[in-house]
Amino acid sequence: MSYLGSQVSVVALPLTAAAALDAGPLHMGVLAALSRAPYLLLGLVVGVWVDRLPRRPALVAVNLALAAVLAVVPAGALLGWLGLPQLYAVTFVAGSFAVFLDVAHLAYVPTLVPAPQRTGAQSIIEVTQSTGQLGGPALAGWLVQVLTAPVAVAVDAFSHLVAAGSVLAIRHRAPRPAGPATGLLTAIRAGLRVVFGERVLRAVTLATATLVFWTSGSSALLVLHLLRERNLAPWLLGVTLGAAAVGGLLGATVAAPLGRRLGSGPTMAYALLVGGLGASLTPLAEWTPGWAAFALVLTSQVVAGFGQQVHHVHQVPIRYALTPDHLHGRVNATIRTVVWGSAPVGALLAGWLAQQWGTTAVLALCAVGAATAAAWIVGSPAWRVHHTTDLRPA
Repeated sequence: MSYLGSQVSVVALPLTAAAALDAGPLHMGVLAALSRAPYLLLGLVVGVWVDRLPRRPALVAVNLALAAVLAVVPAGALLGWLGLPQLYAVTFVAGSFAVFLDVAHLAYVPTLVPAPQRTGAQSIIEVTQSTGQLGGPALAGWLVQVLTAPVAVAVDAFSHLVAAGSVLAIRHRAPRPAGPATGLLTAIRAGLRVVFGERVLRAVTLATATLVFWTSGSSALLVLHLLRERNLAPWLLGVTLGAAAVGGLLGATVAAPLGRRLGSGPTMAYALLVGGLGASLTPLAEWTPGWAAFALVLTSQVVAGFGQQVHHVHQVPIRYALTPDHLHGRVNATIRTVVWGSAPVGALLAGWLAQQWGTTAVLALCAVGAATAAAWIVGSPAWRVHHTTDLRPA
C-alpha cells in the first residue's frame, strides 16, 4: 500500500513543482537530488542502527513519521504558504526517513524468507511493487487533474499509515539483532569490506549505481519533458509513467525463469542493455508525428521498465546470498549509499545539462549511459553466476 502511495508522490511532487510552482529544469533536478541525497549523507550510519534495532518496530515508526512529513504538503497548500523552499524541505526530510525504511525493509526480508526461496520471494515483491507503479502514476494523474497535486500527496501520507498497521499485523517475531560491540566507524567498515571486498557483489553494486545515476537524470527531466515538450495533460502523463510498471510487472514475472535458463549474471547484463535501449525511444519521439510519438513514449517506458526490473530481481538475492546474517543492515545501507548516492549527482547533472542542451538531448544521453551499466557485469565474475544458491558469504 505504501508503495502505491509513494508512486503517487513520484508524479505528484514534481507536478506540484512544475505546474503549481512554475519550476524549471534546474529546479526539477534539485528536487530529484534532494529526494536521494539522504542516502549519501545518512546511509552508512542508518545501516549500523538497523543492525542494532528490532526491525519490525522500526518499520512501524518510520512509516508513521513519513505520513506526518508528507501531510505538510497538502496542509501548506491549504494554508497558502507552500512554495519551492517548503517543497524542497519536505522532499529532503521524507527522503531521510525513506533511507531508514528502505534499509530496514531489506534487512527484515532475510529474517522472514529462507535462502533457497529468496529469488522467488523477490519476484513476488517486485510484482507487488510493479502493480503499485502501474496504478500509482495513473492515480496520481487523475488526482492532480481533479483535485490538484498537493491533495495527491495526501494519498501517499495515508498509505504510510496503512503500511504501519500492516507491519504491526505480521505475526512472525524475528529475534532482536545482536548489535555490534564495536564503535560506529568500525561497524561501518565491516559493511564496506563485504560490499567492496567481494568481487561479484562489487560488480553488481557498481552496475546498479551506474544504472541509477543515469535513470535519476532521466527521471528528473521526464515529467517536465512530457508536460512541456509533449504537451501531455496530467492524467495522460500519469498513464505514460505508469506504463513502465507494465514492463516491470512482466519483468518481475519472467525474471526467475530467465535466470534459470541463462544464469543470473548474463540475465542481469542483457536486462540492462534492453532497459537502455527502451529508454532511448523517448527522445526519438521528438521526430515522430502525432499519436505515433505518444505510442513510442509508451513503448519506451514499458521496455525500460522491463529491463530494469529483471536486473533488480536478480541483484537483490545476490546481495542476500553474499551477506553474513549479522551484517544485512550495514551491507544494504552501504549498497544503498553507493547506488542512491549517485542519484542526486545524476539528477543535478541532467538538470544543468538540460538548461544548456534541452531535455531531449539529455534524455538520449541518459539512455546510452544506462546501457553501459552492463559492462560491470560482463567484465567481472558476476557474469559467471548461474544461481544465488551457488554463492556463500566470505
